[in-house]
Amino acid sequence: MPIEITDIARLAQILAKSGVDTIEIEEPGLTLKIVVDTGIRIATSATPAATDAPINDHSIVAKADVAGHFLAAHPWQDKPFVVPGQRIEAGAIVGLVKVGLLYAPVVAPAAGTVDAVIAETGAMVGYGTPIVRIRPLN
Repeated sequence: MPIEITDIARLAQILAKSGVDTIEIEEPGLTLKIVVDTGIRIATSATPAATDAPINDHSIVAKADVAGHFLAAHPWQDKPFVVPGQRIEAGAIVGLVKVGLLYAPVVAPAAGTVDAVIAETGAMVGYGTPIVRIRPLN
């Protein structure tokens, strides 16, 4: 039975509400592992820019679509994909999530200005973990 992305999002919400941070389901031909960030680590790993930036109620958040380790820059480059104050377009890569040998991009859901890079490089992130806060263009 295929699992829809909405089912995965619902499972992640249930895990977060129940305080469970990881679940792994294995069936013949199917393996699903969901790692949910409980939010405690995010609060302690926020960059100084994140804490100094004004909170915009209309902010948009780029979130991780997979579980793995967050990378602010490509492993072959020193420069991060985005920095606070940088203008970005919808679909721009704002970071990577390393899953084993693979790198999954985290993309901006809308155009705007990077308000803060919330996730810390090397931190374990789960499905739906906030990565970058974006102030949309008006």
